[in-house]
Amino acid sequence: MQGTPFGAAAQGETAKLSQVLGRLWESIATTSTLPRLGTFLIIAVVLYAVSRFIRRGINTQIEDVNRRHQLRKIVKYTFWIALVTIGATLFAESLAVADLGTVIGLIAAAVTIALADVVRSLAGWVYVNTRSGVEIGSRVVIDEITGDVIDIGILKTTLLEVGEPLVHGLQSTGRIVSVPNSVFLMKNVIASASVNPLVWQELQILVTFESDWKRAREILKEVAKDLYEEIVPQLKAGFSKLERRYAFRLGSTAPIVYTEIAGSGVLLTLRYLTNVRRRRGTVNRVSEAILDHFSEEPAVEFAYPTYRVYRLGDEGSRAELGFAAPPFHLKGEEEKG
Repeated sequence: MQGTPFGAAAQGETAKLSQVLGRLWESIATTSTLPRLGTFLIIAVVLYAVSRFIRRGINTQIEDVNRRHQLRKIVKYTFWIALVTIGATLFAESLAVADLGTVIGLIAAAVTIALADVVRSLAGWVYVNTRSGVEIGSRVVIDEITGDVIDIGILKTTLLEVGEPLVHGLQSTGRIVSVPNSVFLMKNVIASASVNPLVWQELQILVTFESDWKRAREILKEVAKDLYEEIVPQLKAGFSKLERRYAFRLGSTAPIVYTEIAGSGVLLTLRYLTNVRRRRGTVNRVSEAILDHFSEEPAVEFAYPTYRVYRLGDEGSRAELGFAAPPFHLKGEEEKG
């Protein structure tokens, strides 16, 4: 390797780097640089104290969790940017700028090759903080992981896991999941914007053919109307922000009930908007309201699978025995003879 042109070039670069580092150390060790180093340390301590004071004020004065977290991050990044800028200003005259640029260039090239994943995560952080639609408070699905974004770091994004495998409903499991920011560039990401955390939820109810299905449909509309009136202010503000940010047009947002003829009854599908974090709660609320209303309507009955079994009597007559499956099975009906 030493006899090849590549080996000679590598030795030359190594020697050049050693000379550059030597000159930088000599400039740092001079008596004129040491007082500036003391000044830099004092400024660093003052900046740190100021940043701590500001973060403490943010914690006590800002009630909104998402805004409080974002402001703390801004203060943190501002502290480091100011520290680096002041350091470069203080030592610019003492250090050989050309040599410093050479060292930084070589280090950057080495880091780019050796830490490719880190560089991709940095690029992902830039993407997330620009136009990705992912923000603090967004609910995202990344590579089969569902969670609420609670922190967006330079290298990793932290999620509060919801749903499977620990719980059946889309509620918090209590576990913290960290994913590299590079996944936002390399994977498909499903996100509900924090500016408008509303999603469509559907609930299917099956009533018998003999039921007054029109009355059942009206009950479903009445139940959903109460939920809709609660979210109207949030609905208008959220969709207005989406229209300004994306090529998005607000359509009909009112609850609707679809009617379908199924194999064992009339299938009514209620479709309504709800907050992405309250889906399970609204399903519970709507289901309980429907059960209460249906219990007061003798003309409305749930449809569920039934089975008929026949047997011959002692004198050749046939007796019929009926069995009903649990009512929470909403689809299908079978007869056996």
